[in-house]
This record gives sequence, C-alpha cells and structure tokens, in this order.
Amino acid sequence: MRKFLFLFVIAFIIVMIFVSLYEKEDDVPLPQKLERAMRLTRMMAYQDDDYEYIIHYPAFFEQTDDSLMDKGCFRFCFWQDSTEITQTAFVEQNPDSLTLDQAMAKYASDLHATQQQKGNDFFILSGHIHSDDGRITSRRYHAKFVQHRKLWFVQTLAYPEDCEHAVQRLIHEIDTWQVWED
Repeated sequence: MRKFLFLFVIAFIIVMIFVSLYEKEDDVPLPQKLERAMRLTRMMAYQDDDYEYIIHYPAFFEQTDDSLMDKGCFRFCFWQDSTEITQTAFVEQNPDSLTLDQAMAKYASDLHATQQQKGNDFFILSGHIHSDDGRITSRRYHAKFVQHRKLWFVQTLAYPEDCEHAVQRLIHEIDTWQVWED
C-alpha cells in the first residue's frame, strides 16, 4: 500500500508540474511563442513550376489556395487570433526596362520604404505598410527584388510590428535568397 501511495504521489507531482508548465506556456505572448516556433521549425522548400525559383518557408505556414492562380506566384501564411504573417513570392515583368537604381527608387517611393539596401542584381526594401488612405499601420513588410533579364523576382514578408523579432529568421532567408540555388 505504501508503494502504491508513493507512486500515486509521484505521478500526481509529475502531472502538476506538467500542468503548471503548460499553463505558463499559455501566458506567454504570441510573439514570443512564434519566435520559439520559428527558431525550432524545419524550413520547407517550395519550387515554382513555371520559373523554377526556390523559396524556403516555415513548416507550420500554410499555402493559400489563391496563391496558385497567377503564374509564378505563391503565398504561405500563418495566422492565429489577430496575428497574420504572410510570405509571398511572385514574378513581375519589367516592360520599361528599369535599371536597378530606377526600380529601387520607384518601388521605395511606392511602398514608402524606410530602409533600402542594394546589391549587384537585387535590392531590399522594408518599412511600414500603409493603409489605402496613406496612414501608417502597425504592420511591416520586408521585400527583396532580384533582377533577371526583363523580370523581377520578388519575395515579400508582411507581419505585425510586435512580431518583428520573431520573424528574423524569415527576414534572413529573404536577405540571402538566391532565386536559383546552386
């Protein structure tokens, strides 16, 4: 009987520890949970059938149905409660044959970029997303435009401002993105 009581007490203690840890996890704000998930998740690879570019995205993101409607376009999302993070890639024509500098100036102006970086065949823009009436929202974007002949290969990330630290892994993926892997 003592052995049974001892095992019962041990099992009860283990259950209480588990419950207290689980309850503490529920008290953790979503951006912190998301940061942990981003750090621990496996990155999946998506290869576009039309242009054969490759994108890496977190395993817990879901591909949206409408992302396959346009040639060369995809969109993966994570959403929980009021938090939505969207990773998108698309191919855009460059009919005006804009140079890298011209395109960077145009898109930086259009998107109200607050940060810009230029490389040999790409540029990166980031800033707040503006509403239709021009007001700054609490959402941010990070985008890389890669020039290839008369095309722009674009990868973007849109996320809530309070999740900026949590999405650093995805921002790094975008910053180091090579359209076609070697």
